[in-house]
Amino acid sequence: MQAEHAIENPDLDEGHRIEGVTQVNYRIAFEYDPAADALERAETEQVDELADPELLSCSCGVRGMTRAEALSHIEAAGE
Repeated sequence: MQAEHAIENPDLDEGHRIEGVTQVNYRIAFEYDPAADALERAETEQVDELADPELLSCSCGVRGMTRAEALSHIEAAGE
C-alpha cells in the first residue's frame, strides 16, 4: 500500500528520473601465460543482447515498478 501511494503520489520536491539495471553477458576465453604464471584474457564474445529490465526505479527512491507503474509515477510527478 505504501509503495502504491509513492507511485501515484510522488514527492514533487524531489527530482524524478526512471532508471533500471540490466546485464549483458559475455563469454571470455583465457590463455595461460607461463612467463607471468597467469591467465590472460584472450577474447570476448557477447552472448546476448541488451534488454530492458522488468522492474524500474525512480531517482527519488521508489523501487520495483513495472513499466506501467513507472509511467504513472513520472506522469504524476509532472516530469
